[in-house]
Amino acid sequence: MQRSLRTNGGAHMEEKTHDLFVQAHAEGKLVKPEDCGHVIAGLSVQAPKVLTGQFVSWDSEECAPFRKDQT
Repeated sequence: MQRSLRTNGGAHMEEKTHDLFVQAHAEGKLVKPEDCGHVIAGLSVQAPKVLTGQFVSWDSEECAPFRKDQT
């Protein structure tokens, strides 16, 4: 999907948004879907109540216990 967005997305999305995808790839910031998916799955069944209503990134300190490398 990322490749499709970088290749074809420029014609269908705002330039600023498209540039985010292109830049993330160029800087090597893309991650495997299963890495962030593992965190999402863990949070869906074991998220602490203190995270309720908060926005957290999958790679934040709050989510560290749910990353694959921590299990």
